[in-house]
Amino acid sequence: MSAVQQVASSLIRSWREGRQQALPDLNLASEAEAYQVQRQVADAIGWFDSAPPRAWKLGGAPGGLISAAAVPAGAVQLSGWQVPPGYCFGFGIEGEVIVRLSRDLDGHADLVEAYAAIDSWMPGIELCDTRWLSGDQAAPLLRLADQQLNRALILGAPRTFEQRLDWTQQRVELRVNGETKFSGSASHPFGDPLNSLPWLARHAAGQGNPLRAGDLVATGSWTGLYWAPAGARVEIEFFGMGRGVLVLK
Repeated sequence: MSAVQQVASSLIRSWREGRQQALPDLNLASEAEAYQVQRQVADAIGWFDSAPPRAWKLGGAPGGLISAAAVPAGAVQLSGWQVPPGYCFGFGIEGEVIVRLSRDLDGHADLVEAYAAIDSWMPGIELCDTRWLSGDQAAPLLRLADQQLNRALILGAPRTFEQRLDWTQQRVELRVNGETKFSGSASHPFGDPLNSLPWLARHAAGQGNPLRAGDLVATGSWTGLYWAPAGARVEIEFFGMGRGVLVLK
């Protein structure tokens, strides 16, 4: 059994049985292998049997790995969602700007075309989780294979803007049970949250699922990853844009 098959088998078992799996003794050789694992897991669980992906998460940092994962339709929820008991192993929280596309983006799109394709902007929360035991010790490619830790996307109310936003002035706060856990300005790792969208357009096209009008894209964390306790009420506020709320059970 190849490394791809072994890693995929462990992750499929985690999704089906609801149990975290021990980190494998091997590593994947490349990003391409990590995306092969993502596809094998999605095929086995049936996430995209009836329709191609319509939501995506982006991640990464300058000089490092830019990453993506397709998000199943059932993992996209509206602000105020209450996470069902047993839905995930942990509650990793990231504050993200989520965009909706008004037109298709092919693999040749640049940043100007990416901006022109935005239909609306939403304050959002990414709920993160790991299917690995001691997942914080997993190698980057194993995290990428594991949906880059994605478990759900929570959407705040959409807004449209007539002109390009000044991201150097964007302030964001993460509050847990009313207590501020993160407050910062211009805290997106790439400065402009859409900087990686042309990369995603190329990646999605290369995966055979090009970005389409109506697709949602979570554009990367402004707050870092915060592990919240069960029972907490989580709020992410992007000042001037809105907020998203998540209730953890």
